[in-house]
Amino acid sequence: MEPLTLRLEPVNVDAGLVSELAGGLRRIFAVEVRVGKGLSPGAVLEFYDEEREQVRADLLVEELARLLPPVALVLIDADAYVERLNFVFGVAKPGWGGVVFLARLKPEFYGYPSDESLLLERLLKEAVHELGHALGLEHCRNPRCVMRFSNSIVDVDSKTPYFCARCSRLLQQMHPGILRL
Repeated sequence: MEPLTLRLEPVNVDAGLVSELAGGLRRIFAVEVRVGKGLSPGAVLEFYDEEREQVRADLLVEELARLLPPVALVLIDADAYVERLNFVFGVAKPGWGGVVFLARLKPEFYGYPSDESLLLERLLKEAVHELGHALGLEHCRNPRCVMRFSNSIVDVDSKTPYFCARCSRLLQQMHPGILRL
């Protein structure tokens, strides 16, 4: 069986951060990770709500799924929301991929100094989480599992970037050989 290819598509995200994320994803998933040239910020503007100063994530992911082949992970340096939630760290479309929004993953969003290693750690967790959804997993109750729902940055910080035994088993059943661990 040919290994799955994951394509990272940044929108206004530092190339070094994207490269580090690609390395982190390769340590977790047995997939080929390619970094695309990135998308124009214009692809996101149509879904920007000026009043909220946020991107409408659920509508954006549907449009991106029409534009990009699976499996894609789009990284956007913006804040985002979906209906009935004040914000989201990311969204996924099962069978296609997902989008991770960096604004609330940055320590400076909360008034702390910039910290690239903390940003990368948070970004990896949310990227793995959204890819888990894209590959068929739902939220998990295990507080350390990467598939645990994050309602705040504290929730993101308290989970690991790894799937628990149950989620690993489910993912391996759906996609044999996808995990390195």
